[in-house]
Formats: sequence, C-alpha cells, structure tokens
Amino acid sequence: MKNEEIQIAIINSYYIQSCGLKAVLSEYVPASGIELYDNLLSYQENQNFYDLIFVDTLIYLSNSEIHKDKKRIILLSSTSACHFEHPELILLDLSMNRQVIQERLETILSQSQTFEQEGESKELSEREREVLELVAKGYISKEIASMLNISHYTVQAHRKKISAKLGIKSVSALAIYAMMHGIVSIK
Repeated sequence: MKNEEIQIAIINSYYIQSCGLKAVLSEYVPASGIELYDNLLSYQENQNFYDLIFVDTLIYLSNSEIHKDKKRIILLSSTSACHFEHPELILLDLSMNRQVIQERLETILSQSQTFEQEGESKELSEREREVLELVAKGYISKEIASMLNISHYTVQAHRKKISAKLGIKSVSALAIYAMMHGIVSIK
C-alpha cells in the first residue's frame, strides 16, 4: 500500500545505499516523492519540506543545522556495530537483510503519521536551554548559578524540569542530547 502524500529525503554520501533504500521505500511511497542527496549542503539548497529525512549518522553528527528536524529524522547506519541510541531518533541499520529493513520501514512509516499529531510538549524554555548548555559543557550547579545570576536552587529546579521533560537523568546523556540538538557544538 503506497502513501501518496509523503515526501522523503535521503541524505547519504553512499550512492548505492541511497538507491537501494529508495528502491525499498518505493514499495510504500511513490518514487517521485523520494529525493536523494549526497551531502547536507545540496539538501539545504533544495529547501523542500520533507515528512521524513533519512540521514547518514556521520552526516547528522557533524552538522548541527539538521538537528532541528529531529522528529522527522531516521539515522542510517551501515554497520550493526553502531549502537547509537537516542530517545527521539530512530536508527535504521542498512546492514540487515531486506525483510528486516522492510519491517523496520513499515514501522517508521506508520509512526511518521503520529509525529505530525504529537505536539512539542517537551520543548525546553530558553532558560532551560541555557542551563542545559552549561551542564553539557561540564559546569556544576553552583557555577551555573553564578554565571546566570540565579540561585543554586533555581538551577536545581531547572535541571529537574529538563530531566523530566527529556526523560534523561545522567549528565553524560544530557550532554549527548545537547550536542545532538545543536545546543552545544562538537569541537
């Protein structure tokens, strides 16, 4: 059954993988609704809206500009050794056999309809983003309080709200989240 309305971008520097994924996706979506890009720049120049963006994990990790689209992103991996996990991102392992990939794609395509329906209820406030940025950079609560001219207890309250909204408790996981969403950059 083909979904006639869905638009998909595949951003992957491996042309053969992209063509293979497009062929499998074409069983569910008209091929005319699937665009291939070999890098992020060509994707950004196009400026089309896509319901789903399949992007190579390395391209995603090295370009914070694409992190804004996290609800529509599916990370591509070409090795089963990639154990990248994130609560808001989906990983598609292209090293799996066709049947497993098809089952995974069916799940992803059915979930894509619910992405549109879900609101951004877990969106962080500007102050929470500031606190998260400093936490991700390794500052402790007392240092953050001093830098932002707020009390230590206010910082603690923001950290609790951040953890509750994101469902992430460890500092290292918060740092990864901040990096993946462009709140801090990889340097």
